[in-house]
Amino acid sequence: MPSLKRRVLCAETHPDVNAIISLLLEQQGHEVKAAKTLHECLELARKEHFDLYMLDDGYTDGTNVELCRQLRKLSPETPILFFSSKAFPRDRQAAMEAGAEAYLTKPMDILEIAEAVNAILLSRAPGASNGESHRQR
Repeated sequence: MPSLKRRVLCAETHPDVNAIISLLLEQQGHEVKAAKTLHECLELARKEHFDLYMLDDGYTDGTNVELCRQLRKLSPETPILFFSSKAFPRDRQAAMEAGAEAYLTKPMDILEIAEAVNAILLSRAPGASNGESHRQR
C-alpha cells in the first residue's frame, strides 16, 4: 500500500462502477474525485492537482481519447489510465498515442485495478526507477 495519499480523478460514467473504484482506491489510502463527463473532468483537472487520471469510454460529451489529449495538454506529466470496455488493438493504440500510460479492459478483477493504480503511482513516486511498464493489460 502506498505510504503517501495520492489524488486520483476517476472519470467514470456509471455511478455504481465509480463508487466501487472510489471505495477500493480509498481503502488503498488514495483520495478519489469522481467525474461523469468530459467537461466535468476537465473542470476538476483545471482547478485541482491529481496524481493520476482514470478514464472510462462512454462520455456523453466526447471521447476518452479526446479527453486524454486535453488532459495531456493541461498536465503533461500526470499518468493516465484507461479503464475501458473497448478491447480492440486499435482502441489501445489510440489511447497510447493520445498519451495514456496504461490500458485496462473491462470487465476485470477489481483487485487488478488497485494493483495497476498503485504500480503506476509508485513508479511515479520521488526516487522510483520507472522500470516496469503498465501499458497494456
